[in-house]
Amino acid sequence: MKQTETATAATRDTVRTDPGQEPSVDWVLAEKYEELTGVTPMAVHNRRRAGVWLDGKHCAVVARRLYVNIKEADKWIQSQISPRRLA
Repeated sequence: MKQTETATAATRDTVRTDPGQEPSVDWVLAEKYEELTGVTPMAVHNRRRAGVWLDGKHCAVVARRLYVNIKEADKWIQSQISPRRLA
């Protein structure tokens, strides 16, 4: 691998922000999403196929690479959490 390709690969997974500010990254590769959450790329594909996650909202395929929108995926997860029942 060339040095420029290595440098690009290293910086691709790095988000630069000012201290105290939230990262502004919305889309990450499915492999990076797995590192962050434990949800495998196959699980993302299965959610796409089932129509649970929508292309362009929760996930996208660009140049045959699967991406996940972290913010939308998090919103979906929050919607799946059932509220506590009152006793």
